[in-house]
Amino acid sequence: MTARPLGNDKLLDRLRTLVEGDRLHPCLLFEGPVGVGKAMSANWLASVANCEAADAPCGECWSCRQIPLGQHPDVIHVGVDPKKTARIISVAQARDLQRQLMVKPFHARRRFVIIDPADAMTPEAANALLKTFEDPPSQTHFVLITGAPASLLITVRSRSQRIRFAPVSKDALVPWLEQQGVEKASLVAQAAEGCPGRALTMDLSGVDEWRGARDALLAALDGDVAAQLKYAETLARGDRSKWAPKVDLMMDALGSLLRDALSVSHGGEVLYNRDRQATVDAWARALGPAGVAAATVFVGDARERLERFVNGRLVLDALIAKLSARLRAGERHAAV
Repeated sequence: MTARPLGNDKLLDRLRTLVEGDRLHPCLLFEGPVGVGKAMSANWLASVANCEAADAPCGECWSCRQIPLGQHPDVIHVGVDPKKTARIISVAQARDLQRQLMVKPFHARRRFVIIDPADAMTPEAANALLKTFEDPPSQTHFVLITGAPASLLITVRSRSQRIRFAPVSKDALVPWLEQQGVEKASLVAQAAEGCPGRALTMDLSGVDEWRGARDALLAALDGDVAAQLKYAETLARGDRSKWAPKVDLMMDALGSLLRDALSVSHGGEVLYNRDRQATVDAWARALGPAGVAAATVFVGDARERLERFVNGRLVLDALIAKLSARLRAGERHAAV
C-alpha cells in the first residue's frame, strides 16, 4: 500500500484536490531536501489518481497494490542510466521514454512518469523532452523530483509547476520515528533536519558521524590558512565516490549551524546544535541575518559546483576561505 507521506499535509491535500477536480498540471516539479518524501509523494499521487475506491488510495485495489512495488505499467520510473558510468539520465533514455508514451496506457486512468533525480538529465535529454513536458499525451503527467532545482534547465523549470516540500516538524517526526522503533528518536530527528527518509537511514553512529563532521569543520575554521587548506585536502582526497558522501555530510552540518545562527540572531533558540550553543551564539553575532544569507549562498554555490564535477579540493578551498573570512570580519565588527 502507498501510505500517505509524513508531513506537508496542506500541500498533499492541495494535490488531492487538483486530482479530484481534474486540474492537475501536466508537469510537476517536486523540489526539497533529500529524504523529505518527494518520491513517496509522487507514488502516493499516482495512487490517488488511479485508485478504484472512493476513498483513495484504498491500498487494496490492483493499482494501489502495484504502484508501491514499482510494477504498474502506467507508472513509469526513470532514473540514472545504468549503462553509463556517469550519474546521468541520458538522451537515449529520453527517446526511449517518448516511444513508450506513443502507446496508450494499459490500465491507468492517468499515466505518471516519475523522473528521479530530474537534475541528472543531461541538457540533451532535457531538451528532447521539452515539448513532451509542455504537451504530454492525454491523461499523462510528469513528476520531476530534485533536491537541486537550480541545476535544471530554465526551460524545464518554466514548463513545470513547482511544488516545494518543507522539512517535517520535529513534533511530527519524533513520534513517527518512535513507532518505527528508532532509538533516541529526538536526537535522530534533529540530525535528519526534518527528513524522514534520511532519519530512517541514520543510527546513533550516524549521528556521531554527523557531529564528527561538524566538529572537524569547526576546528578547521578556528585554525589558520594552512590548517584550512589541509582540512580541504584531507576531506577531498582519493576517489570521488568515497569522499563525496563525507562532503555532503559536512555540508549538511554546516547548513544546520547556519540555520541555528539565523534562529538565534532573530531571538529564537538553537534547534540542531544545542551541544554547541556557544559556537552558534558567536556565529549569530558575527554573521547576523545578512551574513547567514551570504554564507548560505556560499554553500549552495559549492554544492552546485560539486554536482557539475568541479574539482572537489578547489571547491572546498573556496568555501572554507569565504566562510572563514566572513566570520572573522563579523567578529572584528562585533568587537568594535
